[in-house]
Amino acid sequence: MTETQLLQEFEALAQRLDIHISRDDLEGRPGGFCVIRGERRFILDRTLDVATQVEVFARAFAQLPLDDIYIVPRLREHIDGFGESQV
Repeated sequence: MTETQLLQEFEALAQRLDIHISRDDLEGRPGGFCVIRGERRFILDRTLDVATQVEVFARAFAQLPLDDIYIVPRLREHIDGFGESQV
């Protein structure tokens, strides 16, 4: 799976989980997951390359409870890899 395909899968997963994605000027900060007024969001710096966006999504999803949600195996492996590195 290419980085672009991973990014598309992460965006689709966010949509399934009702997490809004926005890309803004974050002045070099990568962004991440947050909750604003009860709305779950991913805010990403608009200048990030695809590989960095994938990393930001993977790190954030690794912190969320996803055990009961079907995720394509390649994406699940990517998320789990970031979760294990946090331990």
